[in-house]
Amino acid sequence: MNRAGLLREVLLGRLLIVGEFRGAHAAMDGYIDRTTGEKVGYVKAILLAECQVRGNLARAMFYQRLPESVEKPEEAVFPYEKGKLYVFFLTSLKNDNGQVIGSLADRPPELLQDQPAEEEGTVGAPSGAPMGTPNLVNIKNNSTEMI
Repeated sequence: MNRAGLLREVLLGRLLIVGEFRGAHAAMDGYIDRTTGEKVGYVKAILLAECQVRGNLARAMFYQRLPESVEKPEEAVFPYEKGKLYVFFLTSLKNDNGQVIGSLADRPPELLQDQPAEEEGTVGAPSGAPMGTPNLVNIKNNSTEMI
């Protein structure tokens, strides 16, 4: 998806967020069906991304129920590249005590085709910082030392 396509999706009112993919894994999940009393199990994907939320760099966790064809977490495949910007299409989004949590739609995340140039530096890093400098804050003493 390019930036023009991204703008079109936003103008159509679709809930989406652009973030830098950081990792993913699959896990078993399930519930008890109240009508039959049977356990219903499924595999869910948990994707981790970094994105801008209210001007701050934040970690976002996205959950997605995988298709019935994926019966075990080991069978899940995530064809995403770490460090690339993706468009995540959401059905819900909430900020739970500073943690951004979203539920992904059935549509898989799409790679943003026109990625920013490499010389722009790390997302959220102070201007003039060398490429790849971590932008982490020590929560205990609110300092900007590297963790």
